[in-house]
Amino acid sequence: MTNVGETSVPTTTGPLAAHREHSILVLEHLVTHGPATRSELATATGLGRGAIAGLTARLIDAGVLRPAEHDPSGDGRATPLSLSAADHVLVTTLLRPDEAVATVARLSGEELARFTVPLDDPVADDEAPPAASRALDALAVALDRALARAERSEHPIADVTVLVAGAVAGAPPVVITDPLLGAEPVDVLGELRVRTPGLAAIEARLLLPVTLEPAAAAAAAAERAELPGVHDLLYLDGDTGIGAAAISGGRPLVGAHGLAVTFAHLPVVQGGVRCECGQRGCLATVAAPEIVLERAGLDTFAAGNGHDAALEELVARVGASDDRARWSWLDAALWIGRALQLVVPAVDPAMVVVGGYWSQLLGDIDTAYRSNRPTIGGGALQPVPTITAGRLGPEAALVGARRQARERLIAEPLLLAG
Repeated sequence: MTNVGETSVPTTTGPLAAHREHSILVLEHLVTHGPATRSELATATGLGRGAIAGLTARLIDAGVLRPAEHDPSGDGRATPLSLSAADHVLVTTLLRPDEAVATVARLSGEELARFTVPLDDPVADDEAPPAASRALDALAVALDRALARAERSEHPIADVTVLVAGAVAGAPPVVITDPLLGAEPVDVLGELRVRTPGLAAIEARLLLPVTLEPAAAAAAAAERAELPGVHDLLYLDGDTGIGAAAISGGRPLVGAHGLAVTFAHLPVVQGGVRCECGQRGCLATVAAPEIVLERAGLDTFAAGNGHDAALEELVARVGASDDRARWSWLDAALWIGRALQLVVPAVDPAMVVVGGYWSQLLGDIDTAYRSNRPTIGGGALQPVPTITAGRLGPEAALVGARRQARERLIAEPLLLAG
């Protein structure tokens, strides 16, 4: 099992090790665009034809690439090359407030199938299972359906990634401070193995160990890929609890214990109410979505129509200047801005990307953040950093997880050997 920033895959050695960066360029192109000739690979990667000829020969010898059987030129120059593992797929799961989602996608990220399982909320009684148990049950059902689909389609599974809203810490990793699973540690992968009988057998055949990752970290990776030249980024969203992740120097900022940028549990309110994590005054106690919805008078609406629909209604009411909704949101935005005032100097991102429903109300967050900025240098720091809305919407975490899985695979070319 791997956590963000960790790997336990075999290391490529021998002739391919010295050409790892060039191999990654070639494999990335083939994964993204499909079969290509040596000439096309040279043009796409910027490598010389001689370098491409030698590199592709080594990749073919290692079983990573496969030449087409038909060669129009007769000397190999026009023979399309493809990945030996081109038929492999990525399985990605995600817990949301209303549902568990599992997808099957090609290595390129193209989605082949999606399964959604509602998080049932039965009438409370002594026999009803805890909310965390219901969430894990739904996640296991969605995962089982995705695994079965891949097996029926005879697509070998290269990677399984499980995305959660909470922080991921420890080895083996556990999930903590998760709005759907609770504040206490939960062995999500262990629970899924118990609930998904076929997972253990599939794990033995995976090219990579199962990855457990915060959804915000995957979303940050996806949003950064949309921003060429940006290597330092802070990502925030407020749809499933409060999620945050940072990228520094192009790499995820994880921290010694996997707890870097736990934005929801910054104690921003002095003497505030007790948070379920044990601290007082956490940002989650004043800006978590369920708090904002309740104060806006939308908790009953959420119970009847779903969490996502309630957030859409909140945004609509704020836009329509509904007094209660606007008061609830502006109070939350004030504390989000204050939390940013604490985190931005520590992380120093070039850009803050805001996802979820917060992205539709970005102006209020920006105003709250810039209300207390340094004035030194004639106010040179006032506009730093840029705060912008995410580009990928609710799909950001799934897109990012697939991208990260692909990067892990092509970083070790021998994993893709047939």
